[in-house]
Amino acid sequence: MLKSLPTMLWVVGATVAVAALSPVVGNVTTAPPPPPPPPQAAAPSATPPPPAKATKPVEQPAVVKAGTTKLGLVAVDADGFTLYMSVLDSKNPSKSVCVSKTCLAAWKPVYVKKAGVLAGAGVSQSKVGTVVRPDKDVQATLGGWPLYRYAKDKKPGDTLGEGLKGTWHVLTPAGTRTVFR
Repeated sequence: MLKSLPTMLWVVGATVAVAALSPVVGNVTTAPPPPPPPPQAAAPSATPPPPAKATKPVEQPAVVKAGTTKLGLVAVDADGFTLYMSVLDSKNPSKSVCVSKTCLAAWKPVYVKKAGVLAGAGVSQSKVGTVVRPDKDVQATLGGWPLYRYAKDKKPGDTLGEGLKGTWHVLTPAGTRTVFR
């Protein structure tokens, strides 16, 4: 029996070692398997999706309304800038003759886009209209007169273009030339 003592000790030692390590090594719990990973997005196709449509800015109509200046009640645009007419133009039929670079640099036509021209406060809608200019752009009219802004009028209510060269005049809200004494 003494001969087998070392073997017996070895078996007992191994059993003790296994028993001591089993909480760490042998403590395997069974739990449900983890959920599968979420499905991946589809691989991009050879053609990218169409770009999102850009929104166009809303087009505003040209507005002609009444405004007060040091000259009294006159026609102004939506921003309050004084509107002028030229005696070289005609009102029946409407015709604009300001087409040179020099003229257009000083006198800015009131252009009309697809939104049209709108009579604001103090102006009758029946008095506003449009004329096709020689350059094919469309210009607003008041009482038949093509409308312009003067480039040197820097703030609403300025009337620096009145009477220039005896040609340029402020219009009343009714579309008639102003007469100042």
